[in-house]
Amino acid sequence: MSHTRVETAAFLRGWEMLEAGIVQAANFALRDAIKATEESGKATSLFKDRSGKTRASIKGTYSGFGRGSVSFGGASRLLDKGTRPHTIKGRPFLRFEVNGTAFYRRFVKHPGTAERPFVRQARERGEMAANYGAAYYVGEAIRRAR
Repeated sequence: MSHTRVETAAFLRGWEMLEAGIVQAANFALRDAIKATEESGKATSLFKDRSGKTRASIKGTYSGFGRGSVSFGGASRLLDKGTRPHTIKGRPFLRFEVNGTAFYRRFVKHPGTAERPFVRQARERGEMAANYGAAYYVGEAIRRAR
């Protein structure tokens, strides 16, 4: 009968290194996903931002250790989902200029806006970046733990 000695110290060191590498990989993938989502939202051509406020309101934050988010402010919700026809009331009047002539109205009937799904598109690009980043960074963690 032969006996084999199993060295567990080296295995445990490798396991700890792999575990730390996977946690780091998840954080790197999340950071990349947040950045990709923010950049996609700001770079979209699905709408024209006349004032620049909606694009400027798109902010990605990475808080570390698996925490982060991307917020879309301004008119993002209205642009992304569109709006139904609705009435806009003035307080007391609305003022419009057409060819240099001013018009005043108590209300106008807005025809609504078509949806421009740039938030969903940005989220999908962020998810793709997260998936790619997770595969890449976990692979690197495994390679380094060997």
